[in-house]
Amino acid sequence: MKLLRYSLKHEPRTLARLGVLIAPDRIADLRAGYALHLMERAGNPKGRELAAIYMPPYITEFLHMGEPAWIALADAYTYLSDLAAVRPDAPGFSGEPLFLPLADCRVYAPIRPSKLIAVGRNYPGYTQFPGKAAGKIPAGFIKTLSSITGPVRDIIKPRITQKLDCETELAVVIGKKCKNVREENAYDVIAGYTIINDITARDLGALERQAGHLFLGKTLDTFAPMGPWMITRDAIPDPMHLRIQTRVNGETRQDGNTRDMLFNIPQLIAHFSQMTLQPGDIIATGSPGGGALSNPDWYLNAGDVIESEIEGIGILSNGVVDEPLV
Repeated sequence: MKLLRYSLKHEPRTLARLGVLIAPDRIADLRAGYALHLMERAGNPKGRELAAIYMPPYITEFLHMGEPAWIALADAYTYLSDLAAVRPDAPGFSGEPLFLPLADCRVYAPIRPSKLIAVGRNYPGYTQFPGKAAGKIPAGFIKTLSSITGPVRDIIKPRITQKLDCETELAVVIGKKCKNVREENAYDVIAGYTIINDITARDLGALERQAGHLFLGKTLDTFAPMGPWMITRDAIPDPMHLRIQTRVNGETRQDGNTRDMLFNIPQLIAHFSQMTLQPGDIIATGSPGGGALSNPDWYLNAGDVIESEIEGIGILSNGVVDEPLV
C-alpha cells in the first residue's frame, strides 16, 4: 500500500490530506472513503467524525495512533478498492470526489519526522574514497527538517557551493515508539519505506570536515527531497534486495542494490535506537557508489532533473535551480 499526502493542484497546501494510491495513476481520498465506509457499510452515524480522527492529514499523526489506525486503514483500503472496481466515479458522502487522477494532484513529502537520521559510508562504493573508510559502527548524522522537500519540488543550489551532489537512499520509516531494539525485532518497528535524495554541497562539506564537523554541507534548505509516498512494510517483503538508481537528465549516475549495505537495516535500527525513536522518524540507510565523487563532471547545475528510483517503491523526481539573488 502506498500512502501519500496530497492536495488538488488548485487547492492551498492547508487542504493537504491523506491518500492512498489505488491505481498507478489514481489516488483515493482516505478520509472521505473511510467516512463513507463507516456510514454506509458499518451503519455508524459518526463516520465523518471518526474518519477525521483515524485519517489525519499527516502520516506521522496517523502512525502515532498505532494499531487502531492501521485497522481503520485496512478497512478503508478494502472498501475503496472494491468500490473503485465497480464505481470509479463514486462520490463521497457529501458529494466530494473519492478517486482523483494523480496528474491533477500536488504530492508532498510523505513524512514530517521528529528526526531524520542519515547514514554515511554504508556501501563499498564509498569506502574506496580517501577519508571515507567504514567504521566499526554506522556513521550517522542528522539532516534538519528544513532540508526536507517533496517530489517535483526544486532543489536549490546555494551560491556558496559549486560542487552539488546527489545520492539516492532507501529511507526506513519508524512505526512505533521504541528504544534499544534488538536486531531480530527490528522489522517489527518499521511502518514502511520511502525514497530520500541526500543532497550534499561537497566543497562546503570539505571545509567543514577540516574544522572537525559536517553540518551545513548536508542540511541546507531542500537538501533532503523525499517521496513520492510511503510504501507499507508488508508491500516490501525483502528490503535488503532492492535495486537503487540515480539518473540525471536521463543519464545513470548510480546503480546499486541494498544487499550491498555494510550495516543492514536491523543493525542500523538496533544501533540508532539506543536513543528513543518516535513514530515517523526516518533512517536514510546510505547510498551506493557513483555520483560526482566518481566523476567530477557530474556535479549538479541549474536545469538538471534528478530521478531517484528504488525498486518496488517508485521514482522521486526533482529539478535543480540556482539560489535566487535577494
